Amino acid sequence: MLKAIKLSIIIVAYKSGGHLERCVASLYQKLGDSFAWEIIIVNSDSEYDIHKAALDFSRIKVVNHRKNIGFGPGANLGAKSAEGDFLLMLNPDTEINGENIGDVLEEFLRDENVGVIGGGIIDDAGGKQAWSAGRELSFYDLFRNNFGISRSRPIWNSSRKINCDWVAGTALFIRRDLFERLGGFDENFFMYFEDMDLCRRARQVGNRVRYFPGFKVFHSGGKSYEGKKLQKKHYYDSMEKYFKKNKSRWQWLVLRLVRKVFFNN
Repeated sequence: MLKAIKLSIIIVAYKSGGHLERCVASLYQKLGDSFAWEIIIVNSDSEYDIHKAALDFSRIKVVNHRKNIGFGPGANLGAKSAEGDFLLMLNPDTEINGENIGDVLEEFLRDENVGVIGGGIIDDAGGKQAWSAGRELSFYDLFRNNFGISRSRPIWNSSRKINCDWVAGTALFIRRDLFERLGGFDENFFMYFEDMDLCRRARQVGNRVRYFPGFKVFHSGGKSYEGKKLQKKHYYDSMEKYFKKNKSRWQWLVLRLVRKVFFNN
């Protein structure tokens, strides 16, 4: 059954260097030939000539954008060149650990209501990466999370596949027709929360979001940022945008106030 489908893996590369090379090498090593697949690399780095990288370009399409427009817009750009029935959004600082990617695709074929699947993300310490899947973020979760009381923790710590509200864009599978129907990622998000927003919209049109920890992906994390200050700014900018778009006005306004008073950015 898998022979009849094709997977397009979309990697948005910025300041990725050797991480990208290891990521691509892991794909060639682990994917095999039980189904058709292609890699689409969106090069968002003006200083990086991707054609000089140590890559096997036999299954790679390169979109040389050469401007850092953010993860969501870059992924949307890559998706325009995709030929697959399914898309895998994959960070360049990841490596595929498992050889069971076909099981993820079979999950889509078994249940037509599943629209999005997230892989099990492994962190630098070899444990399950926090915030790789979870429940819809509420205003009160912002305070619970600061005290280590997260409603999402049982989900990302699950050893079995489980339905959830969102999965991380680090390794996110989605039906291509659903991605196109949703208009892709909301390009108002430069980085962070675009995955949560996409999953929310997928659920709103009747699709399930599923966490699939059996498919393991190592993630070294945050390698495209040179400093924590800019990373934190992008995070809080996107959180504000998510609340403004998806929550009540009072929640958005209180969030803005809390950010200015306590985080001064």
